[in-house]
Amino acid sequence: MRLVGCFVLGIILYHTVGHGFSFAGETVAFFLLLFLVTGYLALKRPLTRRRRWAGLVGLGVIIAFSFWSTFLKNQIETLPVPSGAITHYKITLVKAVGVKPASVSSVGRVEAIRAQGKWHPAKGQVAVFFPRSAKADSLRYGQQLLVKGSLSPPKAPANPYQFNYKRYLALKHIQWQAYLPDQHWVPMGYEPPSYVVALSLQVRKRLENAFKEQITSHREVAIANALVLGVQDDLDAALRNAYARTGTMHVLAVSGLHVGLLYGVLLLFLKPLRRGSSGRLLVFLIILAVVWFYAFVTGLSASVLRSVCMFSLVELGNLLRRRSSILNTLALVAFGLLLYEPNYLLDVGFQLSFLAVAGIVLLQPLFLALWHPEHKLVRFFWELLAISIAAQLATFPLSLYYFHQFPVYFWVANLVAVPLTSLGLYLGVAFMALFWVPIVSTWLGKALEGTLWLLNELLLWLEHWPAAVLDGFVITPGQVLALYLFLLCGLLFLLQKRLAWLSGAVLCLAFISGTELAEAQSQRRSQELVIHSVRRSSAVSLLQGRQVSFIADSSFLAQPLQFTYQVQPYWWAKGVRQENRFEATFLKTSPKLGFALHETPEGNKLVVWKGKRLLWLQNKPTLTMQPVSLDAIVLQHNLRLPAQKLQEYFSVKTVILDQTNSRNYVTRTTAELKAAGFKVHVLEEEGAWQIRL
Repeated sequence: MRLVGCFVLGIILYHTVGHGFSFAGETVAFFLLLFLVTGYLALKRPLTRRRRWAGLVGLGVIIAFSFWSTFLKNQIETLPVPSGAITHYKITLVKAVGVKPASVSSVGRVEAIRAQGKWHPAKGQVAVFFPRSAKADSLRYGQQLLVKGSLSPPKAPANPYQFNYKRYLALKHIQWQAYLPDQHWVPMGYEPPSYVVALSLQVRKRLENAFKEQITSHREVAIANALVLGVQDDLDAALRNAYARTGTMHVLAVSGLHVGLLYGVLLLFLKPLRRGSSGRLLVFLIILAVVWFYAFVTGLSASVLRSVCMFSLVELGNLLRRRSSILNTLALVAFGLLLYEPNYLLDVGFQLSFLAVAGIVLLQPLFLALWHPEHKLVRFFWELLAISIAAQLATFPLSLYYFHQFPVYFWVANLVAVPLTSLGLYLGVAFMALFWVPIVSTWLGKALEGTLWLLNELLLWLEHWPAAVLDGFVITPGQVLALYLFLLCGLLFLLQKRLAWLSGAVLCLAFISGTELAEAQSQRRSQELVIHSVRRSSAVSLLQGRQVSFIADSSFLAQPLQFTYQVQPYWWAKGVRQENRFEATFLKTSPKLGFALHETPEGNKLVVWKGKRLLWLQNKPTLTMQPVSLDAIVLQHNLRLPAQKLQEYFSVKTVILDQTNSRNYVTRTTAELKAAGFKVHVLEEEGAWQIRL
């Protein structure tokens, strides 16, 4: 545990303060030399003080080595020529190809680039997206492509508090992003980086098709693919939302639960073979082969790797007749995975997976000690409930931090979901083994479909219970740490009945409450106007304390997911408690809102807020006796108005181009306006435009 703690500390140091540090290797060499010196002195004269110093320096070596390995893993690949000069490039698809209703996606490894008529070798990875077509659907892992176009880095978040997709890709060592219509690429060949991975993905694709042949309902086949194979491409937003809001999303992400169920059934059937050293060796090899093959078929996610490595070590202990500590095994697995890929530490699935297992190991025995039901059925459900509560407590602070919500009925949902998921997984694994047998595969498919239908219906019903989910939580990393300390102190107080632990819990609560009160006070003084960067639409938030007024056009309102991803995080971060929403007609207004909405005779929209005057211009205005004074103009819908005319109509310095305009129009108009002396803000390129008072 000490080694893992130091390794984790080194990774955190790199990602917080170490990006510009270029002497990581020299630091490792210094600490290693210092450790050799202190270790030699401690061996020569074994005093406690010298051994302690040698041990501390040894831990310093681990921290420095962790920092250095993270530094090496996160080195950015550079191109031999400027990215703007690239006309073509060659890539090999090195990740499974995901096929969604509207797009196909994968990750390509850059092999070479072409600039000024010459090819140059290159390295790096690019996230590639294709529109759905027969050509794109035929892509597979290992496909080599010749692409026409240049390599562009991912864009930073366009709106305040929006999910940082650029950072997400960087943590996966992906430096560029490309959208490739069919006419921009041609297949060149097939050379998979790993034939083992290629085989596992072919098997997975064959199993996906087998599920589709035997399960008629699109909803249930999507859940079957997610539950058994870890493929979530066909999950619709409503169903995914139902699982998230009931606290059962973990059953759709192949993880420790699934590998544990598979391991358990293998132990049950292989138990008669576990006799003698040769029998134990045979069981060990069979279990390793099955669970690792299942891990390859389901995509080798961090949570699956954790589970498979843990059960492999447990089985190794059984083979060697050694007793194992689950926490030590967990720490060893974490150390191995982080040594292989330090950025796993910042993966949400990795964090929640390890915390859930640690919570179950540490907390479930405490809950079971509180009550010992004699009835077997009652004891079964109590054990399930204890596991659910232990995992939820261990992951609760991080879930609030990442997902900003808490499912109130998680304990009821998991009492339903875990048994049905277990049955569904066993049926799914049996189907995987026997899908080639005609009558048996049909019956297994029908049984699996019925089980998943019941699971979906029950969770959709639970989602509509009153106050099923509490959302809008925005907490800081310091509050996450305080919550974990509060839970630790509270549990220790209940176990040891010592006042010191209660005092610690109260101090943690005081810190959380104090920081929340300070944040709420700051939010009540907020006065902001934000013109959001939204795809092919227009939307603006006017914030006054914890009250927001929101104005959007019909195009934006027809796409609710745009609000969820691009506007709602900002509202949550600002502690919004009251909403006033207006459509683009601007017919509703109230003096209590603190701003005025007007529509001009030409159909343009004017907002007057805190003395600031902003005009949304989509039709040619009427010329007045003298230019109208404005703080900003938003040009919309490719309005053809020369810069000279704009100066005649309005006295304004800032012109904003929103995403209702075409890209050609934006490029041409931006150059014209800048030449005329206007300050231009392009929402698609520069992100949201804000005024803070």
